[in-house]
Amino acid sequence: MGLYAAAAGVLAGVENRQGSIKGLVYSSNFQNVKQLYALVCETQRYSAVLDAVIASAGLLRAEKKLRPHLAKVLVYELLLGKGFRGGGGRWKALLGRHQARLRAELARLKVHRGVSRNEDLLEVGSRPGGVSQLPRFVRVNTLKTCSDDVVDYFKRQGFSYQGRASRDASGP
Repeated sequence: MGLYAAAAGVLAGVENRQGSIKGLVYSSNFQNVKQLYALVCETQRYSAVLDAVIASAGLLRAEKKLRPHLAKVLVYELLLGKGFRGGGGRWKALLGRHQARLRAELARLKVHRGVSRNEDLLEVGSRPGGVSQLPRFVRVNTLKTCSDDVVDYFKRQGFSYQGRASRDASGP
């Protein structure tokens, strides 16, 4: 059960801006740092989905002793993760009572958004292979084209341009 409590503590620390995920994971003194880091990162990646499922299922209203960050970690493990590792203690039994409702709310959310896989519930920036495919820097040969044409090309490809070109065609 130490894994889930430590992960909830790290999530609470990140939300309160007490440090980064990596720093809080290493300062938690948990034995298996890789396992804790992976659980925290995946839980935070699915955070919006988990919040929607928890709110629509009314889990926090039904279970007063369950804290929001711990609920998020436990629901991630139940619905999207590899299941409870190392027992789960009393929290496993508590979520077992609400398991059918949580699974039904996840299925309802998938139907509402028109997706079939859990990965499709993520926003585009959180998906693997999403916006991260956009190059950070582009070198433009101004003898052949101008930077405005390159920006227009990326816009047509569906990427949003948030910066400005450092040089344009009239530059040296």
